[in-house]
Amino acid sequence: MRVTPLIALKKTAAALSKLPCRFCLIGGHAASLYRAQERFTRDVDFAVVATEKGRSRAVAESAIKALGMKPVAGFIPHRQEKPSRSTVCMVTSQPAGGELTGMVDILLPEISWVVEAVERAQHNKMDLGFAMVPVITPEDLIIAKCQSVANVPDRFQDLDDLKQLFKDVEDLDIDYIRRRLQELSLVIPKALKSNVPRSLL
Repeated sequence: MRVTPLIALKKTAAALSKLPCRFCLIGGHAASLYRAQERFTRDVDFAVVATEKGRSRAVAESAIKALGMKPVAGFIPHRQEKPSRSTVCMVTSQPAGGELTGMVDILLPEISWVVEAVERAQHNKMDLGFAMVPVITPEDLIIAKCQSVANVPDRFQDLDDLKQLFKDVEDLDIDYIRRRLQELSLVIPKALKSNVPRSLL
């Protein structure tokens, strides 16, 4: 059977729910839950924090194997002014023929925003039609997107998600966003200056 993004999302969530970890849906699928207009994405993204410290990579690999896919260590590019490093920040599924990336990406706690975002998502479960799944909060998704743009400034989809999150989500916790931006040394991308509250600039 051909694995579609929806099937991958369902199976990954089911696999993670059986493993010793906390997890949440992130990325484009999460953004579409908050945006007034959904956007297409074939990537299925989760963040995971294993119950036992240091086991998150093993948990992520187990989840991807449960899909019948091969897990591959992933590295996320860092800002140019910082030296490159070889720490595994994610586990991805092996890309299909001719593709650069796999369908399923699972981010690990080595990424600075993951631990707190996963913890907060446990109180933000949503009915996705097949199960109640922890979903990253819109505030933490904004933080995640800001870091993604900091790493790769020309990521149009992340910039568009940020713009739509600020436009479409009511009652954002601006104080929380400001605090986390400061803690993680992140900023709102300059391209969005006219779309965000002044207090965040």
